[in-house]
Amino acid sequence: MRYKIKGSFKLIVIMAFAAVTACSDNGSSENNMAKMDDVKEAARDIIGNNAFFYYKDYSGAVDFYSKTMGFKNVFEFPGFAIIFQTSPTTFLTIVNDNGRGMHSSDEPKTIAVAFLTDEPHRWYDYMISQGAEIKNGPKPIGDTPHNGFIMLDPGGYSLEFEYFAPHAENTKFIPLLNASENIYPSEGQDTKRPDDLGFKASIYWLYHADSVAAADFYRDVMGLEMIVQQPFSDIYTSSRTGYIGLVLSGKGMHTATHEKAVNVGFLTNNAQAWFDHLKDEPTFKLRTEELYHEADADGNNLIDIVIGYDPDNYYIEIDEFIDVEANKAIREAVGLH
Repeated sequence: MRYKIKGSFKLIVIMAFAAVTACSDNGSSENNMAKMDDVKEAARDIIGNNAFFYYKDYSGAVDFYSKTMGFKNVFEFPGFAIIFQTSPTTFLTIVNDNGRGMHSSDEPKTIAVAFLTDEPHRWYDYMISQGAEIKNGPKPIGDTPHNGFIMLDPGGYSLEFEYFAPHAENTKFIPLLNASENIYPSEGQDTKRPDDLGFKASIYWLYHADSVAAADFYRDVMGLEMIVQQPFSDIYTSSRTGYIGLVLSGKGMHTATHEKAVNVGFLTNNAQAWFDHLKDEPTFKLRTEELYHEADADGNNLIDIVIGYDPDNYYIEIDEFIDVEANKAIREAVGLH
């Protein structure tokens, strides 16, 4: 069975549309007949964000993200992949590099994930105490728009712990962050992370050789809105606490590469509508000729998936987790009941 449960939902900031989707039957694609054209002027139906990382030492990665980082497991294919919740609508999927997934851990890790926090120095002290491989430490905030530190996880992926300060550059961003609640380890969770140390959002930094084509795709095709313009990168809204950062190649932590050991995921209420929206889009290369259905070992459908590639070969998944018992935790995580 191919692993395709990747997901990341864009919980739309436009609450009128969110209210409509909350009242609809989210349990089956067959009941979600509205086409993307019906809603795209108001908002794209994205209710969460996700990224998929690949590890040779799968158990070590699981141990790091569950016990050291203190993230909650909200979905699992035993022995192959786990989805961890990192903020109210953002997720990180740990995939066992055993030949069943879409990528190899030997490919370039051309992504960085920023975990947004109001306490980067506390996170720094904690990660130092855990023996983390720090690449850049935090500095005094001063009059800068953001601050934090960068480290590598056990598989070599770049993680950023970042604070965005009140600053002219962040005028549109700060109100969204102020409205984002922190999430903390669950009561009784087996983790070393302090129970009062949280994250409120995530940014998924992507590196494109053609920055104009990337901006056109994520703005015009995916429907994301730019809210922060930085010297070498721009940040776009996605889900309620999930953001996409487009970085000029070679200006950030990475240089653009054709192959990359990552999937970029979006969670949705309506995968079929997204498929209909993207099937004739020239800047999005579909991997399958129809909507993909991910089933469990007994053949029960769990996830409806749009799969393809963005203009610079980032593997994109848009996932609808069907209303079944196996998906209860991840659906509840993004407010679906």
